[in-house]
Amino acid sequence: MIKSPKVVVCHPFFGIGWRWFSAEYKNEKLEWFFFDAKARNFPEKNFKQADLAFIRAAYQAVSLAKNQNCSLLISHDPRLTLWCSIWIKFLKVPVDHVAYCFNFPELPTGLKRAVMTNAFKTIDRFIVFSMLERQIYSDYFGIPQEKFTFSFWSVDKPKIEPKEALEKGDYICALGGNARDYPTLMEAMSQLKNIKLVLVTRPENLKELEIPPNVKCLVNIPFGQAMNILSYSRFIVLPLKNSAVPCGHVTIVAAMHCSKAMIVTDSQGVIDYLKHDYNGVLCEPKNSEAMTELISELWNNSDKCQELGDNGYKFAQKFCSEEFARQELHNLLVEKGLICAS
Repeated sequence: MIKSPKVVVCHPFFGIGWRWFSAEYKNEKLEWFFFDAKARNFPEKNFKQADLAFIRAAYQAVSLAKNQNCSLLISHDPRLTLWCSIWIKFLKVPVDHVAYCFNFPELPTGLKRAVMTNAFKTIDRFIVFSMLERQIYSDYFGIPQEKFTFSFWSVDKPKIEPKEALEKGDYICALGGNARDYPTLMEAMSQLKNIKLVLVTRPENLKELEIPPNVKCLVNIPFGQAMNILSYSRFIVLPLKNSAVPCGHVTIVAAMHCSKAMIVTDSQGVIDYLKHDYNGVLCEPKNSEAMTELISELWNNSDKCQELGDNGYKFAQKFCSEEFARQELHNLLVEKGLICAS
């Protein structure tokens, strides 16, 4: 039975005019409504710790879901998921709620954990990007594991901006900020004086970090430029804090789309994407000596770099492409009875 064909999507802010894959469902008579949490006024811009923009966006999304009798609400980001859940309960809205991009670089504690545990009970489905997260979040928030669905992080090949190399010469790179172990990487680079590393990260990741002379740091550069650094590097190093970190998926998939070899901390949170010596090299957590050795070996083995990069590209094309993401959304809409299976 086809339900009321109306879907509300609430997201942090994926860019002006972002409409996911909604344009592909024009012939399905499926109506889409989008709300973003971009800060719009003085309080939202200056009191970000209060999550005012998220509270407002979630309220708008849930209110519309109630007024339009929508069948499905999809929230991206755990903070929006929290506030959407709270407003759904407060406004008594009978809408199915799917939490997409459900990922915590660090798990909440104290009162925040208690509030989330209560709010998340009403959610129908959680989409996570590693099998490890199904177990972690189920145990931590007391949610049945069957409510969690693993899906590969799936996107199109990243845009490289500009097309010419921003960084001249030969180098390796490291990207990202969530749950990174850059101290171990810096220790390794201090022993590899003949190798240049370009580190693209956030300011907070550089605090109290001892940076060797052969490491260049770029902070808060546009995504396209970060992908330029990745694209023109020999390979990428992804150091994670421990063996149970469910982070780095965006960086890993981007590297595979760019056919780049990877050295990645051996974590249960990334093994869905990486097979040792096939499309990446896994390194023992917090072991700077092992990381030094692996970087040196890969730097001096261009054939292995090529092989790992080629295998990664094949993996991304099969499991992490935009087409895969489209199919996942299509399956969800069919399952929820909003469109007919084709």
